Amino acid sequence: MADRLTHEPLTTPEHLLTVTTAGVTDDYARLRCVGEIDQATAPLFAAALAEAVPGRHRVEADLAEVSFMDSSGINALVQHRVPGCDLVVTNVPPHIRRVFDITGLTPILCA
Repeated sequence: MADRLTHEPLTTPEHLLTVTTAGVTDDYARLRCVGEIDQATAPLFAAALAEAVPGRHRVEADLAEVSFMDSSGINALVQHRVPGCDLVVTNVPPHIRRVFDITGLTPILCA
């Protein structure tokens, strides 16, 4: 992908986002997210959700260490909500909770 104005290749720091799993059981998974969730890193976040959600009754994405989230992260969460699985975000920092408030998703996604 290239910058629209300069046509230079877009580069991203190697560690913009890490997603690790903890407390995984047959019915539950917790994803610990660290970094930024944006257009560049949302595919990693979505892949972690795609792996965690199927067959589980509850999946929590811990956002305590997320410094930024844009609509790409919101989209990943909404896309991976399925019947039978309570997909929620926890430990949401105030500046990120505002994104959920503005979109009306606080009562749906925030635990």
